Amino acid sequence: MKKLFFLLLLIFCLVPCRTTAAAGKVVIVSLACVDPEQLLADKNMAGWTRQSSVCLLNTGTAGSTVARNIYATIGAGSRALGTEGSSLAYKRQELYNGSTAAVVFQRHQGKLPQGEILHLGMAQVIAANQTLQHPVRPGLLGDLLRENGKKKALIGNADGRQANREAALIIAGSRGEIDYGDVTWEVLLRDEMFPYGVRLDKERVWEVIREVFPQTDVLLVDWGDTLRLNEYRSYLREDVAREIEREIFADLFWLLQQIESLLNAEDLLLLLAAVPPAGAKGEDTLGFAALSGGSFTAGTLLTSATTKRPGLAAVTDIAPLILAQTGIEQPAEMIGRRLVQAGEGGIAELLQMRKSIGRIWRLRPVLLKAYVFFQIIIVLAALLNFSLLLFPHRLFIPLLFGLLVIPLLLLYLPLNRLPQAAGFVLTLAAAAAMTYLLLKILPETPQRLAAIAFATAFSLTGDILCDARLMKISVFGYDPVAGARYYGLGNEYMGILVGCAVLAAAASLTLWPRLRRRLLVAAAIIFVFLILLIISPRGGANFGGSLTATVAFVVTMTALTGFKLNRKSICLLLAVLIALALAAVLMNSLIPGDEQSHLGRTLVLLKEEGLQVLWDIIARKAAMNVRLMRYSHWSRAFLAFLAVLAVLFFRPRGILKDLRKKNPALFFGFLGIIAGSITALLVNDSGVVAAATTLLYAGVPIVILVAGMLDAGSETGREKL
Repeated sequence: MKKLFFLLLLIFCLVPCRTTAAAGKVVIVSLACVDPEQLLADKNMAGWTRQSSVCLLNTGTAGSTVARNIYATIGAGSRALGTEGSSLAYKRQELYNGSTAAVVFQRHQGKLPQGEILHLGMAQVIAANQTLQHPVRPGLLGDLLRENGKKKALIGNADGRQANREAALIIAGSRGEIDYGDVTWEVLLRDEMFPYGVRLDKERVWEVIREVFPQTDVLLVDWGDTLRLNEYRSYLREDVAREIEREIFADLFWLLQQIESLLNAEDLLLLLAAVPPAGAKGEDTLGFAALSGGSFTAGTLLTSATTKRPGLAAVTDIAPLILAQTGIEQPAEMIGRRLVQAGEGGIAELLQMRKSIGRIWRLRPVLLKAYVFFQIIIVLAALLNFSLLLFPHRLFIPLLFGLLVIPLLLLYLPLNRLPQAAGFVLTLAAAAAMTYLLLKILPETPQRLAAIAFATAFSLTGDILCDARLMKISVFGYDPVAGARYYGLGNEYMGILVGCAVLAAAASLTLWPRLRRRLLVAAAIIFVFLILLIISPRGGANFGGSLTATVAFVVTMTALTGFKLNRKSICLLLAVLIALALAAVLMNSLIPGDEQSHLGRTLVLLKEEGLQVLWDIIARKAAMNVRLMRYSHWSRAFLAFLAVLAVLFFRPRGILKDLRKKNPALFFGFLGIIAGSITALLVNDSGVVAAATTLLYAGVPIVILVAGMLDAGSETGREKL
């Protein structure tokens, strides 16, 4: 009984409790098409942001990073799309095509309007998002606010060549209604020196804010001057544009100070620059957020459970923040997680992170394409040489080992601190040096394979346990610009970890056959540990990776132990798999909703939405893999390795049989890696990537071993050729 009590106490201590922020108002000042670096370089704005909590924002949507998609995404709390009708927000008595907005709203919605500001394009936005392969409810944030009795207000616009009120998508709700505010030309001031001859009238905006603030829970200010400047900038001399920008920031700073005078201790002020400038790429697509008030203190970095990285969050995290601040529970359809403080830091750290992300973003396609190209050329050239005997086979061995050491190097090399060309050269030089030392120090191929496999698997496991600090800045790691993954174990390194773990076990049995029984027990324990680590929400957080690892490890252990498949053994294997699945579900159920991994959120969605969620996930994974198979360079590497295995099955005749006789443990390990690679292809979002990186640790070692056998002049080598 005492043991049970202490176990329950331990679980209670390890699992953090859900905390809810005290309810208060939220004021959002939204800027569009602002470069965070320019914003933070302004003297006034830099001073204000130093008194806030700050972060960069991934601006990923279901489409491109244009304003309408980003605002629709914020309003849905999930990656969404806007439409051409996204800007159609009007005050109820404003004219639209000869009729008042109230009349057009009734025509579109079939009901009388209740709000002061009406969005006339919400039906079109909702229809556009129904074709997406993930759950999206446009206007979900606005709906939840309305359903919980919270009042909304919108002030300002980005009107230029035509009416532009796309920011209304953030809080309009699926019915397209906002309780209070003013989006008309009444909030603009005539100024012939500004783009389109207008600018926001800060005095009028402040007057409306004071009018609606007492009865409003969420107030959004659309500071459209920045978008107008971005649209008009190509007509202006750069020094003129910079002067206009300085005036815009001066007005903005004045308004922020006025708003702060209205706020109570529990209220929040959010400066949101979520829309990147037109044509932005790489780190320039990252947005910016600054929070003051409530429990947020000056000189700190923001993060969320979406990214788990100080100083980085996503636009999908804005809606959960607003819900938490207003005391509303977040629904499962929202994929974001609320912003929280993540420790000390400020503008300098943020800008340094932005540069680091940019360097990796620019280096990644160049380096990885070159790496895959070398994989294909070297492996196929070695294969061709097996038949043509143009060169001694040993000439290919250093090149092949070089392919195996690069993933390990890319984990440790500080490429995020270097320009693109320098990073590329350093990688090649380090690979050459490490390969030379490996071949010089270790005389036998199994020793070399074991050294690479152990070093890589150990490094990746340690990095996962240390919050993936190295993977976060690795070329093989995450891409905060694309936002496919921010933490845990990505598919590139997942495949590498699985392949190296199996290769390390097989190479160990080859090197120390007398310790076979002990090594098998150790391998089984390590394999179970790695499966749990890969699936853990606070470890790898990679469900597809855990399935890949399970299949690879089970096939490997079955082959190595000579495990006979019968009814009893199959039941035992099924019991182990079910136990691992239950462990995964248990781990995710014990984690609070704010910190759950993709698997945890999927389980919640399955409970609430039914099996349709599962079919959507399967369809999305299949569609992504088909797209990657057509366009990704990793698909070419995967197909090249498959071609090598297929050719070696037939020629040189009997070479794989001889490989099995000479290195049985390695051969069985290769079977496990191949099985894991096929599984990775089937169960992961970007399965082609994981399949290629897994198969790397079977395809290349097989070619190395065959080259060694042929070069040694074995009976199955030159004689059969």
